[in-house]
Amino acid sequence: MRKNRILPAVVLASALLSACGQPSQPQPQPGEHSHEHDDAITLTEAQLQAVDIRLGPVEMRDLNSVIRVSGQLALDPQKRAVVTSLTSGIIRQILVTEGKYVTAGQTVAYLENTDIVELQKNYLVLKKETLISEQEYSRQQELSAQGAGVDKSLQQAAANYEITKAQLAALEKQLQQLSISPEQVSTGNLATQIPLSSPIAGFVDKMNVSTGSYVDMQTPLLNIVDNSQMHCDLRIFEKDLPFVRVGQYADIILTNRQNASLKAELYNINKSFEDESKAIIVHARIVDKRGYELLPGMHVTALINTGRQTDRAAPNDAIVSRDGKKYLFVLDDEDEDEQGRTFHFTAVEVIAGISEQGYTQITPVDELADDAVIVQSNAFYIGSMSVEHGEHGH
Repeated sequence: MRKNRILPAVVLASALLSACGQPSQPQPQPGEHSHEHDDAITLTEAQLQAVDIRLGPVEMRDLNSVIRVSGQLALDPQKRAVVTSLTSGIIRQILVTEGKYVTAGQTVAYLENTDIVELQKNYLVLKKETLISEQEYSRQQELSAQGAGVDKSLQQAAANYEITKAQLAALEKQLQQLSISPEQVSTGNLATQIPLSSPIAGFVDKMNVSTGSYVDMQTPLLNIVDNSQMHCDLRIFEKDLPFVRVGQYADIILTNRQNASLKAELYNINKSFEDESKAIIVHARIVDKRGYELLPGMHVTALINTGRQTDRAAPNDAIVSRDGKKYLFVLDDEDEDEQGRTFHFTAVEVIAGISEQGYTQITPVDELADDAVIVQSNAFYIGSMSVEHGEHGH
């Protein structure tokens, strides 16, 4: 019975690594130098067969095509707000801190201004005048009904009443804009401070003032952000624009969390280029946050699925990961002597796209010949040799 000729993978890998230090070609004599394959990984035909390394071309496959772009997380304008004051004054009390959650309409600070006391006094005086003008108008109506009145006096009373009523309504609106209750003022309960409230629900993002600060209507007191509905601003360059449209989906990868992948849908495409970069901003709404805490300004990488098309692809076993990058091993050339054939390989960096049916879409970082021959299987063996080769300078 024949012996089993299949060796364990660990043994084969060890054999390959040791072979790295034992070139099959004659060593140069003293005084001679050979740099022909300094950066190449060299294997014999026997070594390729030992670990079933197969060679072949880069194939064209019908795969879901993707565009790889960069961008950052952002908020819609209605999801961020600045708290300001409708009048100048001194900040007397601050009720929140950075990072605190607030609801819409919640008071975040109190501002003091002596003018508001004068405004409330004017309101009380005008309210009394309005009552008097209303009584006079009613009296003139009664006299006119009895035939004892004068039309001119009735008209004058009606005009005075309408004017004071309009002035009172304007003062009431002014008090309400300052968050002062006209009903409270009518009972003699005058406010000495103005409450400043948050226009939206969200988190306090930045405090720009402190207690005792003087502010006016142009001073931003603090910022509120609502991170519940985040979107991505993706930068699409001119060459990729024809393949991008509203409704496409993208995989969003957080730069600071390499394993965090979110789903987003493209919903709007800007109509002008950003500055001089020749890039257009495409907005993508995140449809699945998967429990991750997202913050505006986070940098992301997006893979936009542009549909099925024929593109360059390599078997999954042909791609090796190292130092956060992807590589293929390309056959440079081969030699043959009395000891057999020898193959020389070089690592070529590629950008990996979508994977499907055992193949992965690839985009070479540098130019790769159409007829290039690559390692199609068990490339990780050569990858381990490449690391050993670099560490020991074989």
